[in-house]
Amino acid sequence: MRPRRLRSLILPGTIAAACAVLLPAQMASAAPATAGPGATTATPAGGGFYGVWTLKSWSIDGQVLPCPVQLSLGPAAPSIGCGPNTFLKLFRSGRYVTDLPVFNANEADSGAFVVGDFGPKKGYTIVFDDDGTADSPRAYLLTIRKAGSTAPKKMAISLAMRAGGTKTTIAMNFVRYTG
Repeated sequence: MRPRRLRSLILPGTIAAACAVLLPAQMASAAPATAGPGATTATPAGGGFYGVWTLKSWSIDGQVLPCPVQLSLGPAAPSIGCGPNTFLKLFRSGRYVTDLPVFNANEADSGAFVVGDFGPKKGYTIVFDDDGTADSPRAYLLTIRKAGSTAPKKMAISLAMRAGGTKTTIAMNFVRYTG
């Protein structure tokens, strides 16, 4: 078996194991996650996050920047941007494909992902590990919003950072692609 195929078989299980061990400790030390209005309190049945999502806006500390937008945050940070049809596809196989500019570093436009459920008070975490040459898994808070009893229609993937004592929250706001 070629090394790339072996990695694609072993990697999702490895990420899941890492989530089970590392993320609870990270979540315990982080500020408590709060679900927005209309958010689910348990992992959506059948993985309601699977499917094709279109990025509609970015939020930086509550300020919404609708797509298309291009913003540079500084020399060490990746640029934030999106076009009118920027997408993220989450497959049931634990794989993802995207054209998000923030994922373009290190060939990160495809790879494996796993969602960890930390219960109704802590929420979910999504971890992406790209297929690129630099192995750098990234974890984010995942919020799913449902409209009634139907499948989730909105999803936010966010990250809170501290720089110089100031906390900044950045979120990617998605809507389900309806074709």
